[in-house]
Amino acid sequence: MTIWIALPAAALCVSMFYYAAATLAAIRFAKRTVSPLPPLPKVPPRVAVLKPLHGSSNSLASNLVSFLEIAYPRVEFYFGVESYEDAAAEIPVALRQRYQYANITLMIGEEPNCSNRKIAKLVKMADRAEKAEVFVLSDADVSVDRDYLKRIVGELMSDEKVGIVTCAYRARPGGSFASRLEALYVNTDFLPQILLAEMIEPMHYALGATIAIKRKVLEAAGGFRAVKNMLADDFYLGNFVNTQGYEIKLSDAIVTLTCEEKNFADFWHHQLRWARTYRTVRPISLATILMHGPFWALVLLAVTRGSAAAFAALVLVVAARLAMSAAIVGRVLKMPEMLGDLWLVPFKDLIMTGVWFGSLLSNKVMWAGRRFKVIRGGAMREVKS
Repeated sequence: MTIWIALPAAALCVSMFYYAAATLAAIRFAKRTVSPLPPLPKVPPRVAVLKPLHGSSNSLASNLVSFLEIAYPRVEFYFGVESYEDAAAEIPVALRQRYQYANITLMIGEEPNCSNRKIAKLVKMADRAEKAEVFVLSDADVSVDRDYLKRIVGELMSDEKVGIVTCAYRARPGGSFASRLEALYVNTDFLPQILLAEMIEPMHYALGATIAIKRKVLEAAGGFRAVKNMLADDFYLGNFVNTQGYEIKLSDAIVTLTCEEKNFADFWHHQLRWARTYRTVRPISLATILMHGPFWALVLLAVTRGSAAAFAALVLVVAARLAMSAAIVGRVLKMPEMLGDLWLVPFKDLIMTGVWFGSLLSNKVMWAGRRFKVIRGGAMREVKS
């Protein structure tokens, strides 16, 4: 057997093992999502929810409403935008009239000298929230359930060793074909990888969909300013907290992300940014190419000149991939409306193989219409041309 046959055959075995292990991890996690709420302290900590915003979208108002309708006794909401010209500023202003009981603050402007504009907003919001004992930050495209804060704050306060609670997330498409691909990536690639990693090793990073962090822990890690120039700010914030001796807990809650990529170019650039980010912060992520089952099945089919055994392997790996995706989307995420898109998964996998190879060609990424170069240590520098 030549290496040209041995390599794709071995990668197919790795892919099949990964599909089975990730499905097991996801099913185990599904049981946690229906667990009872953990108890809050007798006097619940004061929470500041920090939401950096940039631009409006079809789902932004409903996403923010889901936070304003959270059932929690002591919570303040801070929304940060770069300027009043940002269309996102209109949403919190309009919601003030509808939710007059909610403590809503709109912050205009950013901390100077921050390559990461999201962190530039978080610095100003955190400085304003002087009385907060816990900060909860999440991206603008995230929506949550009413008991979200009770669960994550209860988990955060359950143990002095826990410094951060973070949330896994599922994704719903916004309607376009590109958003359907993005949602499939989150639900059938990103989520199972996170759940499998959490099952076999302690978490050393956080996820931007939710980071709940104690004030004293944030200060010990250097505050938000410590990650002001980092591309993967969520990863490094969690990593800095972990190096201070605190644990990072994956919550039993799962939040929902709305994908609103308008065209394939949006999807491609987003995935390329993620892939280059992963390669920078966790070089071992390059090994994920071994889990691209449909790609390796096609390679095997080509090098064996269409042998019956290679064709059978292709059918088997595609069937296993679809079975894994159906189990996660239907049983774990409880999104039956997404099952009709699963036929796209093998094609999306081949696109992701292209993203993997594309990520090796440069250290430059596009983010919010700006181009950055990722430099040593995970920091980024804007490229102006």
